[in-house]
Amino acid sequence: MDDECWQRILARMPEVEEAAGPPLAVAFIGSEAYAAKRGQAWLWWPGSRARAAGPVAFDGCYPDDWGLLLVMNDTAIEKVGAGGTAIMAHHARLLDIKAFVLRQRDELDGGGVLEFIEDLELATPKH
Repeated sequence: MDDECWQRILARMPEVEEAAGPPLAVAFIGSEAYAAKRGQAWLWWPGSRARAAGPVAFDGCYPDDWGLLLVMNDTAIEKVGAGGTAIMAHHARLLDIKAFVLRQRDELDGGGVLEFIEDLELATPKH
């Protein structure tokens, strides 16, 4: 997929509160790049307004400041790029988006990512 599609997806990410702790990234990557363990990932920082969303090189490793990895097939990339984030939970249930939680719950909460994980219906809220 082209850079414009990824930029549209990142531009549609919801507004979230600043992280209480060190911010963690949500990393988006296409399924082909994930399978090849090389390519480009796109980072969104839901717990930080200071960190710009954008591309980074992916080499199959997950840096310490990544909290969630979303592997999206071409169908999901196209649909989310056109329709926005409201359809992401549906595509996660269809496995068009595969989510890999990379940190413990407390780290995700402090890093600003847990709310997004709950919005995707990947975890139930803690009451």
